[in-house]
Amino acid sequence: MADKLDHLLSDYFTGKLDVAIQLRQMELTYRHGTPDENIGGGRKQNDYNNVVESRMIHEQNDPELKRLRYQKSVIKMMFDCLIKSHQDVLIDKYGNKKGWVTIGMDNHIDERTAREWRDDFKDGIKGYLYTTFDITTRFRTVYAPV
Repeated sequence: MADKLDHLLSDYFTGKLDVAIQLRQMELTYRHGTPDENIGGGRKQNDYNNVVESRMIHEQNDPELKRLRYQKSVIKMMFDCLIKSHQDVLIDKYGNKKGWVTIGMDNHIDERTAREWRDDFKDGIKGYLYTTFDITTRFRTVYAPV
């Protein structure tokens, strides 16, 4: 049974996580500003409106975008520390959606060894990422229901 971490890894290796980050940035970019509540009054005094700075502030303060970027950076950092054969197993499993028997045959290892390498990787990132699953992921519910 696939858990949330498996879905996140699948999204990372297939590129859906990058797409979710870009979509969230686009949402923040094209988001309309706060409505003018100055009904019947004069002009706002000392109003400074810089579009680029406002967009950057929204991106830096957005909790969902922070969460997505954090998840991506943790997976990338831990993945880059693995040796090539372990990386190939994870790419085959999550990126290419191969079965364990095929992964074992392609990498000249036992099926159980491939699963152990996957489990070791998941155990390494689990402590860093499980706190990020409390917030419901909108891109998962919108594009691929769990």
